[in-house]
Amino acid sequence: MRNLLFILLLASSAHLCKGQSSNVKLNDDYFLLGTLNDYMGRDKYKEVGNLVSGYCQSDRALVFFLDSVFKKQYPDLKVMQLTKGIYRFKIEAPGLAQKMNDCYSFSPSGRLVYSGKEDLNTLNLDSITKTKDYLTKYCEPIYTESIKEDVFKNDTQRLSFLAGAYTRFGGKNDSLYFISIPNSTSKVKVATELLKALKCTHVEYITKANYIPAGHTVYFKPTEELKRYFEAIDQKLAMIH
Repeated sequence: MRNLLFILLLASSAHLCKGQSSNVKLNDDYFLLGTLNDYMGRDKYKEVGNLVSGYCQSDRALVFFLDSVFKKQYPDLKVMQLTKGIYRFKIEAPGLAQKMNDCYSFSPSGRLVYSGKEDLNTLNLDSITKTKDYLTKYCEPIYTESIKEDVFKNDTQRLSFLAGAYTRFGGKNDSLYFISIPNSTSKVKVATELLKALKCTHVEYITKANYIPAGHTVYFKPTEELKRYFEAIDQKLAMIH
């Protein structure tokens, strides 16, 4: 009898989770957009043309959730595990990367990236920097982004974007939620405006310009609808091992 009661409770709990998630209409593209890296902005140059985004080790469940969501539509999507650098995962898919780039306005950053075919470690940098065509031969300009103001057309897109940003960059202190991205160029500002548009309360955007990296954080209390988005994603990620 006790085992039967336990099974019934599990079934009831599973039904409740399913019911809560079914109230959420997630836009996959805008959820992904919310998860994209925004440290110093989203860069665009030839070498990263197929890159959707890099993700940290702590984003493992999120990475494999995104893979499951987009793999059917983008069969050339690749998830790569890295051993060096800040990021431990990279998602690449040419079509999906372009779709994400279409949500941004790009402009010259004033920075350059080495794009020569020769191994950088074998080059005599003192010598090549003195050549007349050094910049055009060995370097490529980096374009950086800001999210387009008119990219959000409805509340489902706004809610999905915030769910993505919160899932990767967010947290909670008691009843106060936050989204925080060091050196963010546009995402935290955009999130702030969306939170206000959705009637969230206690919305406060705080920057710490004197810190390295500079801090960009928005604090808020979500609406019940936005909470359901957060909870639905938490449930999905908890099922990934």
